Amino acid sequence: MQVINPPDLDALQEQETRTLSGRTPLWKRVFPFLTAGGILAYLFWHIDTRQCLAAFTQADISLYIPWLIVFIGASFIMDTQNLMETLRHFRYPISFRDTLSIRGVTYLLMTIDYSLGLGALVYYLKRNLSIPIMRSTGLMLYFNGITHFALVIMAVIGLLILTPSSPVLQHFLIFCISFILIDVGIVSILKMLPNRGLMLKIKNFNAIKVFHEAPWATYWALTFWRGIYYVLFIAFFYVAVRAFHMTIPLTTLIAYVPIILLIISLPIAPCGFGTAQAAMIYLFKGYGTSENIMAFGLTYSTSIILSRSLIGLFFANTINEVKQNFAKQEKS
Repeated sequence: MQVINPPDLDALQEQETRTLSGRTPLWKRVFPFLTAGGILAYLFWHIDTRQCLAAFTQADISLYIPWLIVFIGASFIMDTQNLMETLRHFRYPISFRDTLSIRGVTYLLMTIDYSLGLGALVYYLKRNLSIPIMRSTGLMLYFNGITHFALVIMAVIGLLILTPSSPVLQHFLIFCISFILIDVGIVSILKMLPNRGLMLKIKNFNAIKVFHEAPWATYWALTFWRGIYYVLFIAFFYVAVRAFHMTIPLTTLIAYVPIILLIISLPIAPCGFGTAQAAMIYLFKGYGTSENIMAFGLTYSTSIILSRSLIGLFFANTINEVKQNFAKQEKS
């Protein structure tokens, strides 16, 4: 009986990953768009379309656009820093400029599906930094896990400050606290598994290896930086809703924006279309009409897609330069 050594195992895992990625059923690609269309149709069925159109035309675009540009620029730089810090902590040093190019070009796919953007990052890490597919997949799973962990912590902090009376939000707060405890517990268990037999094979599986090999200091440091990234979203919402004639207290946004971003991150609609608007109408209903909230929600989602697509197009021609720079770095 042939024994497969770790390098061969990684090769098999890499081959399997490529095979699976190339067989995505058509219905899985179409379903998110159908979901978004269905949710939007339901929302428009329950609001006055003419008043929603009026909310669009009466919005203060001269306030919205400048702050959008500032937000997109600042969040892109912070997002790049988060990715660079993640790679640095796992001993894959890369310059900020090269990370900017890699992150920028994946924004094109990220506008369609966040997980698709992570998949593109896996591809570019393999292509340009020569990180094995399963290893880079583990890194991106870790990066994605930190993203959700940071949002859940922010949601808990915000809801504790706000002390909501809604049973739905109270249950959501319990869910978030449970999520944090379970997440920390799973990572702790992985760290304590013995380094022998089946347990060692599980620990050495590259998709989960990064979760237990990184010290807690790394886990909390990256969570902190990811939290700073999402603070920019709260700041943008605070100004942007005013362009649609709504004034929402900062404490409310601290609690609700992380929840909205968590809902947007669910892989059931492209770029959160439909889900984002539904969440905003539910959470912001005390601060504006459904038509105003809908107008803001659609403007927000659309402007994010267009802005990130432009960033992706701008960096699309620079990705080969990243590979050349990394090759020079290895030779030196």
